[in-house]
Amino acid sequence: MPHRLFSRLSQLALLGAILAAPLPAAAQTKNLEWASGSPGGAWFTQTTGVSTLVMEAIPDTSIRVVPGGGKDNPTRIQAGLSQIGMGIDFLSAAAFKGEEPYKQKHDKLRTLGSTGVDVYYMVYVPVEEKRSLAEILSDPKLTIGVTAPATSEHLTLQRALEFYGNSFAKIREGGGKVVISSYGELIQGFNDNQFNVLWTAGEIPSGLASQIVDGRRKVKFASFPEELQKNLSEKYGYSRGVIKAGTFPELQSADVSVSSMGNIYLVSSDLPEDFVYGMTKAIMSNRSRLANIYQAIGRYDPALAAKVQPVPLHPGAEKAFREAGFVK
Repeated sequence: MPHRLFSRLSQLALLGAILAAPLPAAAQTKNLEWASGSPGGAWFTQTTGVSTLVMEAIPDTSIRVVPGGGKDNPTRIQAGLSQIGMGIDFLSAAAFKGEEPYKQKHDKLRTLGSTGVDVYYMVYVPVEEKRSLAEILSDPKLTIGVTAPATSEHLTLQRALEFYGNSFAKIREGGGKVVISSYGELIQGFNDNQFNVLWTAGEIPSGLASQIVDGRRKVKFASFPEELQKNLSEKYGYSRGVIKAGTFPELQSADVSVSSMGNIYLVSSDLPEDFVYGMTKAIMSNRSRLANIYQAIGRYDPALAAKVQPVPLHPGAEKAFREAGFVK
């Protein structure tokens, strides 16, 4: 074999070996994607702000925030599309174990623990509505608005309708209407009387609730029936919550009992330990700035966050919590 050809083949072999070798940690974390929630929603605002804190703390890191949802974010991380994501406790646990609505185990899911936010299902109906939520959800002529299929709201509405023998298909066949859109368009459509029930989830305080209160339509919260809460809790792992009387005076005159869930930070097990360590420290050390990003995440407490593990802690997060004395 001519010397030049041998040399050229050697160079190509070396290049192939370099390309096949694992990327160094710095290269793996230079350009990342963070899956948030629906545009205009709380997760999108939170993710945008917290990702900025992380980029400030870890030089040469670029994080791109993309729309997502509590149902789809675990799968985005498992597939390598996103490396970071906002998560919901019971859905993340189901994804990790490969349980419904997921078809396979999402073994790459790891967490930084709780974001400090509990989320309550907030269902808005006109003030003149006299029916219970059970009667409303059983109605084949129901007109209702909800966010995209990627979200937990969408999935939970499907589960609630199924519990009462209803479905999107039956509503459409019965002359009702299901409007699926972003928060901004849903609020506008609700105010314009395009549908009579708005199915959402939010924190306390809730920016979404404030927007609805400021709207043209007079509305109120609908309580979740006991049998529905029990089904969602026992079958799927939802929590139970109470929106205390006086929390939203314009929307309630008493306690409102609803299903609820906890928010967590999700990361891929493929992310290097040093990066996730730095990310966790960045969030812990900027606790005073979190409320300025979004009021509800101002309640973040690393001592509590470290204990919330519906999926395993990432080793980098565990190291940061252990150094701070929150993990033994």
